[in-house]
Amino acid sequence: METGVRKYQEPALQDLLADPVILAVLKRDGLTVDDIIEVVKTYQEKTRSRPS
Repeated sequence: METGVRKYQEPALQDLLADPVILAVLKRDGLTVDDIIEVVKTYQEKTRSRPS
């Protein structure tokens, strides 16, 4: 049974962080692309070091 929800491939982080709308929101919030990349790297490191 189909739920009516379409599944799309997630955009790459690089593509998201190049989007003008995303960049405008980051600027409004006082953030930079480097801030976001640091958060993602920290998350990846923490999830890799957790036992499954």
